[in-house]
Amino acid sequence: MHWQADDYQIVALFGAIALFSICERFWPLRPVDRWKDLKLDVLSFAFALAVQRLVTYMVRSTVGDVTPAFLAGTVHTLQSLPSAVRIILALFIVDFIVYWIHRSQHRYNVMWRTHAWHHSIEEMYWFAGFRTSFFHSFLNNIPQVIIPVTLFHLTPAEAGIGYSIGVFIQFIEHTNWRLSFGPLNWLIVTPDYHRIHHSATLHRGKNLAGTFRIWDMMFGTYVDPAKVKEDFPLGLGEQVDKKQIARMMAGV
Repeated sequence: MHWQADDYQIVALFGAIALFSICERFWPLRPVDRWKDLKLDVLSFAFALAVQRLVTYMVRSTVGDVTPAFLAGTVHTLQSLPSAVRIILALFIVDFIVYWIHRSQHRYNVMWRTHAWHHSIEEMYWFAGFRTSFFHSFLNNIPQVIIPVTLFHLTPAEAGIGYSIGVFIQFIEHTNWRLSFGPLNWLIVTPDYHRIHHSATLHRGKNLAGTFRIWDMMFGTYVDPAKVKEDFPLGLGEQVDKKQIARMMAGV
């Protein structure tokens, strides 16, 4: 049986669900009221998975080889690199592009509308991290599909490995479980790092990086979690009107 990239994605996703559910259950970092928004989180989780599949299919179907002719030689060189190097480069390039998408979502009102639903999270744990709107997923999936497939020509297995790393980081960012990468903490986003970004007021436009902290350090959006007290509220700083939930989930 030959696995496709989607097969690796499914295994990685449910493997991460099992791991983080167990770790949050036995070693929670903070008290979390999971029942408060459970129905909403279940709906958001199902919606996020469906949208991710739909958007990925749309992008794959409509985007072929978009490489400009003058870059053909460079792209060919990139595609001839060893497998591990191509996976790592793809992760860095995608994360760099997503950083700037994320930054624009916090700067421009029309872009903020695609992202506000994600910031409605008030109880931070892995399940809540799947609150993403349709257009949030659409914007992020463009580089997440084009870079690995078109630029680097990753095989299904290579793309699956890259996706698995991305899924793991996605869970890490929102988990209610203390994680440290030791000497790599300066590079990789950790739960305390991303939690600052979800603060209701003070640092919402900071710590924008999705995987690698270096973008925040390089472009002036870095806040050291060691210098921030942990008792800040999360969310939008106001009650979400139930009548607005459908619009926020659409991202318009």
